[in-house]
Amino acid sequence: MDLVRVDVTSRVKGKYENGHMNLYMGEAQVGKVIETNQGFQHEMAEGFEFENDKIFRYEQENPNEVKSYVEGCDEGWC
Repeated sequence: MDLVRVDVTSRVKGKYENGHMNLYMGEAQVGKVIETNQGFQHEMAEGFEFENDKIFRYEQENPNEVKSYVEGCDEGWC
């Protein structure tokens, strides 16, 4: 399964809650931004990444691509 990195920045919304900014894509929380003495820290959910002021999600390259129409070809009848 090959994963590609997709820029989803425009689909992410921030909501200030409990002293920090939670990041959501739809209804799912994908991360949060916390202000510290060293500046802003970004904690991203698994499968998401923050880099150069953009948010990326790792997705399957072609999730609907059919690799094979049959399984179990080790029997030699395929």
